[in-house]
This record gives sequence, structure tokens and C-alpha cells, in this order.
Amino acid sequence: MKKPEVLLFILLLGILILLEILCARLAYETLGEVASGAYAVAVGINLIFILLAVRSRTAAALGAVALALLIVPYQVVLADRLVRVQVEAARIVAYVYEQRLKTGDYPTDLSDYIFDDSEMAPFIQEYQRDEARGGFRLAYRVGSEWTSHTYTPDDGWGYYPD
Repeated sequence: MKKPEVLLFILLLGILILLEILCARLAYETLGEVASGAYAVAVGINLIFILLAVRSRTAAALGAVALALLIVPYQVVLADRLVRVQVEAARIVAYVYEQRLKTGDYPTDLSDYIFDDSEMAPFIQEYQRDEARGGFRLAYRVGSEWTSHTYTPDDGWGYYPD
């Protein structure tokens, strides 16, 4: 057993597990509560690779990298989308308030709104006037149709995970 090889394996596994844990936590915001739990279970598979390392560090390292490739890249894409759609949602909220200042009322829809990041338009789930919540409600999603990030004047920014 070569000491540098063991240290490199531990370093590799540590970095991969840390990235996977961060992705599992991020999955709560991007995919919801259930998916986040599934990601956490997937991170636990690393225990198998730790045990496998006793017999073959190469096989264990390949397994750990393969698992990370299943978890990390998709969540990186969703993290980018999360930031971009949050920025677009904030722009929409600013637009809605500006329209109220100009006209005295919130717009009935977003047909006159010009998206700054048009790729995020499909992720805006709904905009509706809603007097019960302070005047309007905006909802957007990131990676799952069953999760909603929302904004209302009464409640501010909110999130419903599943």
C-alpha cells in the first residue's frame, strides 16, 4: 500500500462527497424535497466505494467518479438556471411594481413584459393578480413542475418544495 496513493484516494473521495452533499442540498431548491432525499441516499453509496477501496482503490475511485458524474453536472446546470430565473423573477416583480406606479394598478398579465433572459420564460409558471395576497402572485420553477418559488406583496419570496 503506497501512502501517496491512499492520500490521493482520500482527497478524491473527500472532494467528490463534498460536491455531492452540496448538490443534494441544492436539489431541495431545484427539484424539491423528495429528490433532495434521493440525492442524499445516493451520496450514501460512497460507503460502498470506501469499503471497496480495501480491495481495489482503482475500482473504488472509478465508482466514486461515476456516481459524482450522475449527481454533480445536472445540479450545476440547475444551479445556473436557479440563479438566472431568480434574477428574471426579481425583474418581473420590479416591472409589476413600476406598472402600478404608472397606472395605479398591477398589470393583469405579463404580455407587455420584455424578458431580459428569454431562455427563462418557460420557467415562469404563473403571474396573476391576487388581491388576497397583496395584489399579485408570481410563481416560477427550476427543475421540477411540482415545486414553486413564489412572490407576493404580502408574503415576499416563498418556496413550496413538492
